[in-house]
Amino acid sequence: MRFLALAGLGALLLAACETPPPEVPAEMEAAAFQAAVADARDEWHPYASINKMTDLLDNQVLSEAQRTRLLFERGKMATEARINLPRAIEDLTQVQAYAAATVSGEDVTALIEQAEYRLNASRSRLAGLQNLPNWFDDKVATGEIGPAANRFRESGLSPDPQDAGLLEAAGFLCRKSVGNSDDWQFGYDNQHLEKLEWCAPRENS
Repeated sequence: MRFLALAGLGALLLAACETPPPEVPAEMEAAAFQAAVADARDEWHPYASINKMTDLLDNQVLSEAQRTRLLFERGKMATEARINLPRAIEDLTQVQAYAAATVSGEDVTALIEQAEYRLNASRSRLAGLQNLPNWFDDKVATGEIGPAANRFRESGLSPDPQDAGLLEAAGFLCRKSVGNSDDWQFGYDNQHLEKLEWCAPRENS
């Protein structure tokens, strides 16, 4: 019996040794990564670029250096465009922890300070009275585009070209094939909105 038990144990150990270890996904090839970063940067609107970088961070197997580069690109673009500055600060702080003071010759600490300054300025303005377009811009800066877009929609006010571009890139304005939209009740010079209308309401916006 002892012999049979030992034989069985040996067979199990042999089978375990013969089972190949699970494959570890390889990181993204350097050329493919560079192309993906360039493609994201070349999107038609900063919001679309930021979304594409987020998809890469969420869905790709990246080395630590690649992930740091993407966090830097996303944080820098968000800071410059004043889009979701709290996340931009988080991104750049992670970059700073990994890559020390500079990335691609740029001062990461200075970028963090710029993002913090812009975020604090937006929060300060939101504490006072603002017209809707300025309020919208500051809500976008603080990372609250959903509520801001809903308020714009409910107001009937026409977004200016800059805000319309952001709303379209973020999926709140949709293209229609022909004709003028009747969504714009207030505002002037709406030529840029000729083929834009509010998308179907989102459940979780």
